[in-house]
Amino acid sequence: MWLPLRLPRAWVQAQPPGLIALQDLLGKAMISKSAAPLPKLPYSLDDFMGHSWGITRQIFDHHQDTPVQFKGQCRIADGWYHETGQLILAHSPALASSRRYRWHPDAAGGIDVFFEDDRFFHHIDLVQSSPTAHHLCPPDEYHVTYDFAHWPDWTAYWQVTGPRKSYDMRSCYRKTHR
Repeated sequence: MWLPLRLPRAWVQAQPPGLIALQDLLGKAMISKSAAPLPKLPYSLDDFMGHSWGITRQIFDHHQDTPVQFKGQCRIADGWYHETGQLILAHSPALASSRRYRWHPDAAGGIDVFFEDDRFFHHIDLVQSSPTAHHLCPPDEYHVTYDFAHWPDWTAYWQVTGPRKSYDMRSCYRKTHR
């Protein structure tokens, strides 16, 4: 439903005569009564801490022309991102898989991600709903785009390129309620 935009009459009467025409024009403008609310986004590391997510991940290796899946879960607590699950390969038994990263808040509310040995990996800028980051590990390059538009569920899209690596990875995180 659309409603006309109106300026307060007292404001219009206090304006010079030339501005009244502007009010007439604005009075005919239309605004949406049911404008969609802005999506809730994570604002800081605190929005992740103490929570768990189920993970479904699709990996497509361009060198091998092979899809791989990962199913598991992650928990973010005490400054650590820890995931466990199984890699599901075509025509092979599932393999146990796990990894950990140190997540540290930055001054602007974002998250700096470090490997377990404290080497910097990348930064998650929480000011954006779809932040991007880049990590260079010669000769390989890692590009990620996060999507927080459906928070508390979120997605990470990775593109990895290099002489021996060429894959796309999409990880979907669905918050679990305990």
